[in-house]
Amino acid sequence: MRFNNLNGKVRFFLLDLFGRSHIQNVLNNLRTEQYLPYEVLTQMSRSKLNYLFEIAKKSVPFYRKFKSYEELPALNKETVRKDLKNFISTSYPNSIFEKCTSGSTGKPLTYFVTSNTRSYLWAFIILSWEVAGYKIGDKVAFVAGSALLNFKSSFKHFIFYKLLNVDAYSAFSLSENDIEQYLNRLVKRKTKFIYGYASALDIMATHINNNSNFDTTYLKGIICTSEMLTETMRENIKRAFKVDVFNQYGCNEGGVSSFECEFHQLHIINTRCYYEIDGVGQLLATDLSNEGFILLKYETGDLVELSENKSCACKRKFPIIKNVIGRSRDIVTDINNKSLHASFFHYLLSNEKSIKQFQVLFNHEAISLYLNVDNGKKNIDYYEKYINELKKHLIFNKYNLYINSPFLNSTNAKHRHIINTDI
Repeated sequence: MRFNNLNGKVRFFLLDLFGRSHIQNVLNNLRTEQYLPYEVLTQMSRSKLNYLFEIAKKSVPFYRKFKSYEELPALNKETVRKDLKNFISTSYPNSIFEKCTSGSTGKPLTYFVTSNTRSYLWAFIILSWEVAGYKIGDKVAFVAGSALLNFKSSFKHFIFYKLLNVDAYSAFSLSENDIEQYLNRLVKRKTKFIYGYASALDIMATHINNNSNFDTTYLKGIICTSEMLTETMRENIKRAFKVDVFNQYGCNEGGVSSFECEFHQLHIINTRCYYEIDGVGQLLATDLSNEGFILLKYETGDLVELSENKSCACKRKFPIIKNVIGRSRDIVTDINNKSLHASFFHYLLSNEKSIKQFQVLFNHEAISLYLNVDNGKKNIDYYEKYINELKKHLIFNKYNLYINSPFLNSTNAKHRHIINTDI
């Protein structure tokens, strides 16, 4: 144990050295903060917001005309894109680093982060892994696309991931042959944790459940990130890998970091993020850790339902997100401009156990429903009832149904449930 502690301290020292960060200090703070009283955490969040707003008024061009946080309009991506310099603090003394959103729901957004922001991001990730039993130095597999697998971009990134003992698996390549190679690698490496896109892990899980005897001797847990994890997907992954499955939800440019505890409640770290819900249920967020590039009341694009519960059996007092409904852009609009959110399709298909995943493509005249179903389960005529149900709610000139046809993938390998092909 003494060696493990020393090993952990050395790894953290080197992680912070190569990453120009202070992950260990932030992680230690979060470990303590998560058990502070709810009211204390709320006050800490508001105090940090007030402090950040004072900086913004004095040193960030966009905010100089506002006297209070309450006066601020919600901030969208287009406003930020128009002039990035408008949001850079002229008083911030240290370096800021360029980042870019994945662009999975539209045009990517360029923004900037500080060393403190990067420290909070990785401290949050490690804290979420610890719920599943992770200890620094444990072997971790990343199954993801460009949003996570950026370690090849520089030697420092490469060393950073090596210190975390991370091995990379591309979510772009998920043929049966690819998956078998991945599974063999996981076993050979004695991987303890898998961290990756929910859709990619769901595909791997289906392969295991249908074709393979995967040795789970060393595996301790799975953490899903970057995409919506449905309960059907969770059960499929759990059945295949025979370990508990945890979820994450975040929006890095807004400072949103939330993780599932042992009781699968989704806790949002409100000492990093000040948040509120607007009139349509969209999450607005402010990254309290970023004093160099300040985005106040930022539209995350996510529809979120907060829980009224202020306590959890895990004893953590971070606020609880009851439900992440989906992206505000995940909306289908028919020829009469009637709209339905992706949550409608989740509800419509949720009781059909043979359906593993879906995707809806639409344009100004047609809608296509793609269903990935268990092999040999039902025929296409059976699923026509869902097209008939769509006809009751949405008017299109043409309706299409595809069973086990390839999904349309985004450029970063994330799965999108709703795609407007006219955009």
